[in-house]
Parts: sequence; C-alpha cells; structure tokens
Amino acid sequence: MSTLVSITLPKLGESVADATIISWLKNPGDFITKDEMIAEVATDKVDTDLPSEFEGTLKEILVPAGGVALVGAPIATIEVEGDIAPSTTAQEKSISKNNVQAEKEENEVAKSSIQSQFPKHLSPVVRYIAAEAGLGPEELKNIPASGSGQTRITKKDILKYLNPEVVVQPNASNPKRELPIASGDEVITLPRMRKLIGEHMTQSVQTIPHVTTFAQIDVTNLVNYREQNKAQWQEENKVKVTYTHLIMKSVVKALQAYPKLNAWMNGNDEFILKNDINLGFAAATPDENLIVPNIKAAQQYDVFGLAKEVSRLGTAAKTKNLATTDIEQTTFTVSNTGIFGSMMGTPIISIPQVAILALGEIASGPAVVIENGEEKLAIRKLMHVSISYDHRVIDGAYASKFLKALKEGVEKLEV
Repeated sequence: MSTLVSITLPKLGESVADATIISWLKNPGDFITKDEMIAEVATDKVDTDLPSEFEGTLKEILVPAGGVALVGAPIATIEVEGDIAPSTTAQEKSISKNNVQAEKEENEVAKSSIQSQFPKHLSPVVRYIAAEAGLGPEELKNIPASGSGQTRITKKDILKYLNPEVVVQPNASNPKRELPIASGDEVITLPRMRKLIGEHMTQSVQTIPHVTTFAQIDVTNLVNYREQNKAQWQEENKVKVTYTHLIMKSVVKALQAYPKLNAWMNGNDEFILKNDINLGFAAATPDENLIVPNIKAAQQYDVFGLAKEVSRLGTAAKTKNLATTDIEQTTFTVSNTGIFGSMMGTPIISIPQVAILALGEIASGPAVVIENGEEKLAIRKLMHVSISYDHRVIDGAYASKFLKALKEGVEKLEV
C-alpha cells in the first residue's frame, strides 16, 4: 500500500514568511532516500538545501524553480510505501493517494463558489486571496479600502487585514527613474540575496525606532593579554582565539547584567525577555555576502567554547552547510565592522531583536591614563563600539549602562 505525502516548506527563521525555490535537485519519478537533498531554497537570511523527511518517489513538483512558497505550504508530493503517521510538528500532512485529487477538487469548487459571491469590481487576485483565507462577502465589508477613492479593496488592503503586523509595501514604492546612462557606465542588476536583504532591512527601519549610543574602550590590556597567551591557548585548546572572541565573552556577561537587551519585540505591545543568549555574529558566504548564524545559549561557554562555535559556524557559512537552526532565534547580534577598517557604525536591528552591537577597528591613539594618581597622556589601543536599540523598550540610560559594563569588563580582562 502506498501513501502520497505533501512536502511542505519548513520554517527557515523566526522572521521568515516565505522562500524562493532556487532549483530542484530531483525530478518527478526519481526515488529519494530519507534526508536526501531535494531542492535548494533561499530567503533573505540563507541559501540552504532542503532534505526529504521521507523515502519514496517524487510524484509532483507544486512550486517550480524561481517560484515563491509560504512557510508550511506544500511544494511537492512524494509517494511512500505503507502508512505514514501525521507529523507532530504539523510540517507534513499525510494523505492517501486517492484523497489528493478529491481534496484538491473539493477545495477548488469551494473557493470558486465563494469567489462568485464577491462583488465584481474586486480584482481576481483580491477575490482569490479572500477565498484562500475563507473570508465571506460580509467580512470583506470590514476591510478598509484604499483604492479608487477609498472604495475599492486592493491586494495591499486585504493582506494588511489578514496580517496587521506586516507592513505591505507596494511594488511601485521606489520606481525606476529615467536616469542618464553614459558610455562606459555599467548597469548591474542586484543579486536576489541583496534585494531580499534590502527588503528585510527596510522593514526593520520602518518598524523600529532606532537610537544608537557610542563608547570608547581601551583594549590595550586585552591586546597584550591575547598576544602573551594565544600560542598556548591554541596548543591546549586546538582553536585560535581572537580579540572578537574575548570581547564576545564580555558581551555575554554584560547582557546577563542588563537582560532587557537580550529580548524580542513581538508586534507593538509584547516584549519577550529571553533566558538563553543566542549570540549572533556575521559570517562570510561564498558569494561575499554576510549571514548571521548564532551561538545557542552562549552563556554556557567559556572563551574557548565560543571560539570553537564561531569557527564551526563560520566554516559552515563558507561551505553553504549552515542548517536553518543555525540562523534561527538570534536574541542579540555582535557585528564586527572593525575587521574591514571601520572606526564605528550605526547598525540596523534585525526584527524581532531589540538591539545590535557594532565593534570598530582597534587602532593606536592618544588617551588619558592614571599613573600614581596623576592624569597622563599615553598612546593606547582604542576601540569604538556602538549599540543600536529599539527605543520603544530600551532607553538611553539602560543602553549606556550596558556599554559601561562592557567597557569595564573588557578593560579589566573579565573574560
């Protein structure tokens, strides 16, 4: 006895609602083993291969290459031998082969019946979305309209009604201009990843009231400490410890003292303090983009454990082997822009986080030091840091206290 199973798009991150199917690695009729990769998918966060949870024959591809699928939506069907129990994660729904077509026809008839009741002036796409969501003609009257003198419901209106937390931007919000292109100019179309990152960052800026606070840290003792011990550390722990790893440990300690920064903002009225510090950091991908994996429960690691996790995740990013769990549920992010020579920056917070820290370049500079109770000018190793935070829940005083705790931790080598 065989069973037809729907392969659905799994969750690929806490703020990811859909993904693009880059390519199918298998064709209908191919036999697939469990955990074998069947498709390559992409979001604004990561490109990843999608494994099959079942063993069987790929029957039908429902979303072609280049198509976009919503999380939880079927993207293909696979025929497996025997009965398959329904998944407890609700990511897979097993249905018998004979019921697939019947269910499809029943849904189409039902949606067609509903759509026929809608006012004729509504566009086909609005009627289709309403039917998919199970909205009736009466409920449509409750949707504020913005089209044709605020009398006609648009696609933007109905999507906003169905998910009021999502800010739906019209495609024409930034139309192309008739710009002069001279001989020798080069016109470059943005890669898909850069466009997706841009959309995600635009949503963050439009949703979160950003404020950025700065501090300067004297890292002279930290630099000397690492130089004196790095060879021994590598020999004993089989890992290269960098300044960033040492500072990460201080960041974790400062977050434990100021936990409101290790949190999520859900919508406009729910603030979630997270127990574990899932510390995100930027890692390079093969196409020279950056991705942010995170160290789960970073508070449980010492400096060497953090360094090993950074190395593991960084290697996975370079080889395109990051798992979706590696980028999910980041609670706080550290962005080291200093490695590129930047003195400081104003980083953009990634929804649903409430803060992000940027590390600037370590450079020699003049600083006032205390020697024998007297202030003296000396050349020191200095680093500027900045923290951007969500002003709905974090004020300047709290952010400044966090930076002060971080500064003291680094300068006193509390790593």
